[in-house]
Amino acid sequence: MEFVQDCLVLKIEERCCKTTELVSTIFLIYDTKECNYIIRGKIADVVKSKSTNFGATFSFRCEHIEDLEDFLRFAICIENKWTYVLYNYDNLPYSQDDITYEFLKGYQSNSYEIAGYNNLSYNKKELHRNLRMLKNVFNYYN
Repeated sequence: MEFVQDCLVLKIEERCCKTTELVSTIFLIYDTKECNYIIRGKIADVVKSKSTNFGATFSFRCEHIEDLEDFLRFAICIENKWTYVLYNYDNLPYSQDDITYEFLKGYQSNSYEIAGYNNLSYNKKELHRNLRMLKNVFNYYN
């Protein structure tokens, strides 16, 4: 399997504004080869008394930044707190079909972290800037 050497990955975590519990995690990548955004996410597991409801993972693609913004505003409550973490993965599979939520979660590491901003209020301009940066800062694949 071939790997992409350097690729920016933006992780957005949604935390409940009242309890600070994790609600969802979404990883975003811009694929310069396919000219689309890759969305990999998971709803947080919910533990109630002695049982656990395991959150579902999801996987989508979209071409336009506006569609991605619409999806994120729908999927993440804008009243909750948003945490942004920018990673530089050096081991992403070349094919976006092989990039799963589990892969991204399993390899997230402080050694890949470029920057992180915790517990922010939703800001449309900031979200747009982050998504535009993700698209426009890249290396060509080998």
